[in-house]
Amino acid sequence: MKGRFFSGIVAGSLIGATAGMYAVTKMSPRQRRRMMKASKRIMSNVVSNIGLL
Repeated sequence: MKGRFFSGIVAGSLIGATAGMYAVTKMSPRQRRRMMKASKRIMSNVVSNIGLL
């Protein structure tokens, strides 16, 4: 069960990263900066939550 859950997380993050990279290429520089700030915050939250598991 845990292995399937972990592989789902990895697959979802890969799909999300691919979609995010495509979206970033279509953005203006200001939007891109805001998106980078938000993604850093999200990544730190994800890493801290994984540490709690």
